[in-house]
Amino acid sequence: MVIAGVLITTKPGQAPFVAASLGASPHVQLVGGDGSERLAAVVSRESGEALEAWAEELLRDDERILGVYPTFVGHDPE
Repeated sequence: MVIAGVLITTKPGQAPFVAASLGASPHVQLVGGDGSERLAAVVSRESGEALEAWAEELLRDDERILGVYPTFVGHDPE
């Protein structure tokens, strides 16, 4: 299991709406944000490739999201 902290940037004013949609995901835990353009989250995926695919999917499928930036990445052997 790969665990990563990510900063998600959105178009101005869209962070609360993106947070609402991400909050339904079982592998995403929202941990903060500025209420307008930035969200902080912890994401867990099966592998680094799966984490990368998740970020690419977000960028492709949600025009409100401008970027997904990892802040830390770790591996949990369980």
